[in-house]
Parts: sequence; C-alpha cells; structure tokens
Amino acid sequence: MNSVLNFSDSELLEKIENCSLSPKLFTHKTMLRLSWILIKKYGMDEAVDKTVEIKENYFKNALNSNKFNKTLTKAYTEILYFFMQKSPKSDFEKLLKEFPRLLFNFKKLVKTHYGYDILKEHRKEEPNTNRPILFTF
Repeated sequence: MNSVLNFSDSELLEKIENCSLSPKLFTHKTMLRLSWILIKKYGMDEAVDKTVEIKENYFKNALNSNKFNKTLTKAYTEILYFFMQKSPKSDFEKLLKEFPRLLFNFKKLVKTHYGYDILKEHRKEEPNTNRPILFTF
C-alpha cells in the first residue's frame, strides 16, 4: 500500500476527489494536507468551500459514511491557514514540524478556535462564524 507521502500534491488531490484513495490513508494528517493543497492552489476563501465539497464527497462515496462534519472541516482549513500565516515555511512537512500541535490534540485547537466543542454539537448546525478567530497562541 502506498503512503500519501509518495503522492505529489496533485496526485493526492486527484485520488481524494475521485475517491480512489484508500480509506486507510485518509488520516488526520491527510486531511490537513488536503486543506494545505487547496489553500495553496485557491487561497483561503475558496479553499474552505472546496475542502468541504471534496471531503463530503469522499465521506459519502469512499467511506460510505454520513458522519461528515462541515463545521469541523471548515475548522481544519481555518486553523491550518492561521498557522501558515505565522510561518515562512512553504513545505507541508516543515510546517508540521514547526507547529506539531497541528498533529497532536487537534480537538483542543478546534475548541480554542470556536470557543466550544463542535464535535458534540448536532452535525448540521453551525456556529456563528462571523467573528474573529479566538486563537491566543
């Protein structure tokens, strides 16, 4: 089985878009990399929408799951973008080395970002996101 590290950004994006990426490879790190690729390719605003669209499709068609969480997906992208803005690193792996908290205890980052635990909220409800990011790192 291939590792996502062996895929170029365009190959990984294509495999997720066409649902040919093995579900075993669709990890937290892979989802962060997807957001990173889309931010680099489209900019923040469009990346949020594209990440939601691509992940929702992957959850339905590759994972056969209805557990897609739109708010959490937006949080992945917004949080990653926040750290991208704080770093001159243009390489995904280097960014993760600089900010390992992206890989570890991400749930706490999400809670800090939104001010409450979105994982316990109803999946279809979204918080009021018309407010500044709450990070205080």
